[in-house]
Amino acid sequence: MGIFDFFKKKDKSQENVSAPVQQQELPVEEIVEEKVEEVVETVPETVLEMPAEPQPMEEQKVNEEFEKVKTYRDYIVYSIALQLRGDFAPISAFENLNGEVEGFAYMITDSTYGLPPQQVIDNMKEKFENELKEGKIKSYAILYHSQFNDDDNHALAMAQDELKAITLSYHFSDSEETKIAMPYVFENENLTFKGFTGFSHEENNEIMNTQLIDGKDYFQNREEIKSPESVTESGLILKKSNVHSLSNMWGGIFGFQSFQTQEKFSKYLMETTALCKVGEISAEEKSRYTEFKDVEFKTILSDDLNTIFPEVKTEFSLNFEPKEIREWENVYDKEAVIGGLGRETFSLWFFATDYVENRNKYLTQKQLNVNVSGIVFVLDLHQSFDLPDGTKTDDEFTAYKPSQDLPDYGCIDFIGKVLDIKETEVLEDGSVKGFILKLRLITNTEVENFFTIDAFVSKENMRFETLTIGMQVAGAMQLQGKIAD
Repeated sequence: MGIFDFFKKKDKSQENVSAPVQQQELPVEEIVEEKVEEVVETVPETVLEMPAEPQPMEEQKVNEEFEKVKTYRDYIVYSIALQLRGDFAPISAFENLNGEVEGFAYMITDSTYGLPPQQVIDNMKEKFENELKEGKIKSYAILYHSQFNDDDNHALAMAQDELKAITLSYHFSDSEETKIAMPYVFENENLTFKGFTGFSHEENNEIMNTQLIDGKDYFQNREEIKSPESVTESGLILKKSNVHSLSNMWGGIFGFQSFQTQEKFSKYLMETTALCKVGEISAEEKSRYTEFKDVEFKTILSDDLNTIFPEVKTEFSLNFEPKEIREWENVYDKEAVIGGLGRETFSLWFFATDYVENRNKYLTQKQLNVNVSGIVFVLDLHQSFDLPDGTKTDDEFTAYKPSQDLPDYGCIDFIGKVLDIKETEVLEDGSVKGFILKLRLITNTEVENFFTIDAFVSKENMRFETLTIGMQVAGAMQLQGKIAD
């Protein structure tokens, strides 16, 4: 398990760091215990005939805010260290009644479920405020990345261009809740920390020069983030996820490189979704933008969600017994991945393209007839290899397993045999080129099409030039399904 993490920024700007307030590099790569050399002052004996008049000493004004903030200097430096590793997670700490400071963080136990950063901050604040009122702690601090830019804007930074400072929100039992920020600047591939606004050079140095202890557990207190899970009356497991998106599906259709670099595809999807909402537009006009020979762009339009996703057309179907449903909570449970048994023999997971219309059937019916198709993310030639028992794979060998790179998406890594090939195009102008492959994924000598699906592959996502019937191919694929008519 790792420190709670929701959004990360990884680029070259994190590699070089300068901190002018301390005139030295921050302890990130090598974290060591701070060593302080003891200095003993020796006062020589002096014989005086009469005591000297006491000399007046200049009163030094105590910066009370600095005294409070430096209570959490370990966690300020820890937050910086996290940032340098590309982790922008909110973290927190609290001061016990005996003066000891302990850390608190949320921990991810399921990669498919997390909490939005603002909710994390709100939950931390609610927890600590209650403990402060009950007299269980003396103070607390929450650190997060904010939009602070030498102003009063301590709003959470939710996008890369909003990252301006680390805000420390703290509350001591003897004072009001306060926020203070330490601005930073990304410039010329360097990250420069300016120090806490309002603190002197020396005060900032005292905080920034804090050394973290190698191997120390700074988060003695953790709370696990668990995916909500329930079991229906029919014994179906209903589990929530909230981190999924459709970007990989669209990369499979348009080609990953093109989808990431050419804005025209994202613009096309947004404009098509908006067009489908217009009541005056005829069905025929809408179909020009959503209906293609072998692929359909399906839309979900409602008051709380407007989205669009591709569906590969197919007539292949099989008997399916639902066992588990992963509902996508981040899209109001209108999308889901279904898991169960295909033909009462093999494990099958797929993204349900009809979940909005047929949610109740998936939840209540124990046997379904479903159409299954796929979108290939990467396609390569299969290289023969030996099985663990020494058997060499032959020309008829096929297999698949859940994807290790994209778990819980209904994705598979596969070795399949090409039974048929058909060139196809997507978009009205036919600018997206690809193939519909009839792929055998399970070889069964008694049933010819035991598990043989239609799958779309963009030419851009192929790692070789020529497809031929009968060849063996390998790759990764998103499986789709819907209840057959």
